[in-house]
Amino acid sequence: MPVRVAAILAVLTATPLSADIAWQAARMAPGSLMVMEDERGEGLGHVARGRTAGLFRFDTYEGKGDAPVYAGSYDTNDRGEGVRSVSADGGITRYEPHRCARTLGACSYVIVHSNGFRDTRKRVTRETAPGLAWKDWGLDGLVATGAPELDRFGAAKTGWRKGHAGGARTRSRRLMPALS
Repeated sequence: MPVRVAAILAVLTATPLSADIAWQAARMAPGSLMVMEDERGEGLGHVARGRTAGLFRFDTYEGKGDAPVYAGSYDTNDRGEGVRSVSADGGITRYEPHRCARTLGACSYVIVHSNGFRDTRKRVTRETAPGLAWKDWGLDGLVATGAPELDRFGAAKTGWRKGHAGGARTRSRRLMPALS
């Protein structure tokens, strides 16, 4: 019996037990609110609007308090992969097949901007102890890097992002989770 236990332990420790990095968007009931704040104290609210045609819709609002401003919306698939965003002025951006934010390893996608310009990207994502880390390449090389810490539903708790064109680095933290 001790040999069998030792063998089972050896297999379990040799096999990586990776968590799923998908964002379980279905866990956010319509009307649920998740608020993120950057290091300057500026807030961005995400309000779940429900599922339509197999996609989950979220509206975004800038600011905190009683007067947030509508910033647009986005749609995700079941894994929380962005497939479409709509700006406050109605401009539509599509991600084909999706934005690759929750796909481990190398993943290629195309951003189809509202003016029709097609921007080919490659994202490489690896799992980390608290969540994931990613690098995004475009036509001119490295575009951005980032690393969010995820909760058990795959929603971001904290994180950072660095744009490589201007070098801007943004940190964020979740103020309010709202999972059903």
